[in-house]
Order: sequence, then C-alpha cells, then structure tokens
Amino acid sequence: MKQILLHVTEEEKVLAVLDEGVLSDISVEKAEETDLVGRVYKGVIRNVVPSINGMFIDIGIGKNGFLRTKDILSKEPHTEGASVLVQVEKDSTETKGPLLTEKISFAGKYAVALLATNYIGISKKIRSEEKRASLRAMARDICPSGMGAIVRTAAEKAETEELRRDLSALSAVGEIVSRRFKVEKAPKLLYRDGDLAVKSLRDYMTPDVESLITDDRPTFQRLRQLAEGEGFPAEKIRCYEGKEPLFHASHVDEQMKALFDREVPLPSGGSLVIDYTEALTAIDVNSGSFQGNMPHGELAFLLNQSAVKEIARQIRLRGIGGIILIDFIDMERKSQEARLVELLKEEVRKDRVKTVVCGMTSLGLVEMTRKRTVHRLWQNYYETCPLCHGQGRILSAESVAQQILEDLERQKSRAPFRSGILIRCEKEVAHRLHAPDMQARLESLVHHDVIIEDNVSMMREGYSILGAGD
Repeated sequence: MKQILLHVTEEEKVLAVLDEGVLSDISVEKAEETDLVGRVYKGVIRNVVPSINGMFIDIGIGKNGFLRTKDILSKEPHTEGASVLVQVEKDSTETKGPLLTEKISFAGKYAVALLATNYIGISKKIRSEEKRASLRAMARDICPSGMGAIVRTAAEKAETEELRRDLSALSAVGEIVSRRFKVEKAPKLLYRDGDLAVKSLRDYMTPDVESLITDDRPTFQRLRQLAEGEGFPAEKIRCYEGKEPLFHASHVDEQMKALFDREVPLPSGGSLVIDYTEALTAIDVNSGSFQGNMPHGELAFLLNQSAVKEIARQIRLRGIGGIILIDFIDMERKSQEARLVELLKEEVRKDRVKTVVCGMTSLGLVEMTRKRTVHRLWQNYYETCPLCHGQGRILSAESVAQQILEDLERQKSRAPFRSGILIRCEKEVAHRLHAPDMQARLESLVHHDVIIEDNVSMMREGYSILGAGD
C-alpha cells in the first residue's frame, strides 16, 4: 500500500511517499529558496570560451550559467551579445553558476515534451514491444512539427484521449515560451515548473497510490480542484485532521532524521557508510556483526545483495546526484560481481530520476551516475559549519596552544615584553596552556605574569593576547 503525505507550512512543503509504512521517496520545497532546475530563460551570451567547450550565459540571477557546446541545438550564431533560449539542467553551487542546455523539455503526467526536435522516445520501464510501438505512433500523431516527446511509464495504462490532452497542453506551453522568447528583452525568465503540490499529482499519483493526504486545508482544496480538472481520482485526496502532526503520526519524522546519518544500519547486521565530496559520493558496505555458517565468498555476496536495495533507496531519498562509487565487500567469483551489478540496475529502475549503473571497475568499485535534479537532502536543512568549513574537523587544543606560543615568539622577536599579558582563548586551549610544560614555555617567553582566561563564547581557533591591564 502506497501513501503520499504532503506537509505544508509557510516556510516549506515536504512530500513523503510511504510504501507499506517505509519511506521510499521524499521531496522538499523551501519558500525562501529558488529551485532553478527546469526553468526556461531568454539569456544573453557573455563569454564564449572554446578552451572549455562552452560559453557563459547571463540569465538575470546574478551568477552566469554555463552552456556546454554539446548541449547546443540552435544553428543560429552563438556570439557574445546574442540571445539564446536555455533551460537550467543543474542548479548553481557556492562556486559555480547553473548548468544550462538548449534541449528544452516540459514534463506532464504522461509525457515529457521536447522542443526543436521530432524525436519520440518511450520509457524503458514499458517492456512490451507492441505497447511501445503503439505509444510511439500515438505520440508521433499528436505532436506538432518541431516538437518531440518522451512517453512516461504512466502512459502505459492511459487512455488515448488522456495522452492526447496531456501532450496538447505541453505543446501549448512550448508555443507560449517560443512566442515570449521573440518579444521579451533578455535576460528574462520565460517558464517555471509547478510547485510541489502540482508535482504531487503529476509525478507521484500513480494507480498503486491509495491516498494523498495533506495537513493544509487550502492545499487540499486546491488539489481536489486540480484532480477534478485533470482527471485524477479526487476521492483519494484527503485532508488530515489528526491531533498529532502528520509526519509524527506516520513516523516520517524519525525516518527523515536517519537520512542525515553517515552510517546506515542494514537488517543483516552490516552497514553502509555514505560520504559526500564535491566531485562524487562514496558508499562503503561494511560487514559489521553479520555472520553465517558458509564460506566467506558466499557470505560477502549475501551481504552485498542485502545492501543493494538500501543503497538505491538511500540515493533516492537523499537526492544524491552526479558520480557515485560503491565499495562492496570483496567477492570471490566474477559471476557474483556481474549478478550484483544486475541487481543494482533492477533497483535503480524504480527511480524517477535517470540513473545509470556503469559497472564494476578493476579495483572492485561499482560506478554509477544519477542526474542532478535538486539539492542533496541535507543541503535543505544544514549549512556549512563556520568552524570547520565543512571539513568535519577542527584544530586540536594542542595545535592552537602551539599557535599562541608561536605568536608570542614573533612578538618577542620584535621587542621584549615589558609587562604581564592576558590570553583569552577557548576552554580546552586554556586547559592545555595551564599544563606545566606550557607554563614553562610561557615563562621563558614573557618573563612576566601570564593570565590565562577561558572564554566560552570563543571558537576553538580564536584567541586574543592583551596587556595585563587591557
């Protein structure tokens, strides 16, 4: 049994999908943040840089986006100052602007419309060749010239009229964007996708969903109106009236909290360790307390099998994108490695976001990629630590104490101390400076009284050296 829960406040909307009570998908939309992915702009080319195979485009957000040469479709000259129609493929980071593409697309319930192409694609999850051929012919008949489409999995059981209505609506959006591109002055936002309430119906409301429950009455009323107008089963949409918060009553809160942990326990007794870097995400499979009465190779394969499903789930829930490397427990046979890769491919097919399992390297690491569509989940709730700057480490008290001694040596080299000094520092650093060996060093440097004062408001690396009378 699947349920969709939509928690709505003034600050954010959070959508959670439960499969038999287990969190299987999640999406967060912050009111004060702007998710650029999917937005279409009329941009201005600011710099063409052949050496990096691309160009920088001003889309009016204060940070230029980057358009790669391989993502250019238009045959018009791409010179500095020219206008281009682009869509945000990947959001900006602290150091980089958004990644742009001229391959414009608009998502609907049953299809994704593609501008400036006649290509018709069918979801790989639709396996029947007869059905694929039928949907391809239907989409080709519906799409106007210059518009292609990718037919989504949901279209497999859709009526012809429903698919026609969906593609016609997407075609109308494309026409509006094209007209606005001709008349608007760049840089200008031309299109943005619907909010999370709209997406909850369009992207998540599949036939196997029993109910969509929201704890906000205006959102409930809006969803019912959208459902009735778009042909969704409105009776499945309900407004939560319970006394406990929706996510607390459904145990979503505790499941979300676990998604921020570095270590993920496995039912078998093993665990996953997930580490993020700027370039990639690394996932390590550990055996932990897992034991069994069988050879090591068989045990490793059994544990790796149990880890595959959880790895795919964690990647999906945490919003991990880009390059992903998985270090499974070493197995003895190549056939086991091949089977494990196939199992992982089967699991990632359940993901709405394009995910590709590349295979196993000579070092025994599984390589895969997942399209970056949103921020990683932790980025919605956490910010970089001002003390360690995201490294997860701070200087030891010993290191800071040594820095203070070096600072005093530099001051002494310029002129000897003429009076006592006051050192204000963090508590652990102060404790280290009170040690006998440090006291001896301080006495040999200053030759006057040294007062050490711990300051609870100071960060580990902060300190001040003052005259005793200051």
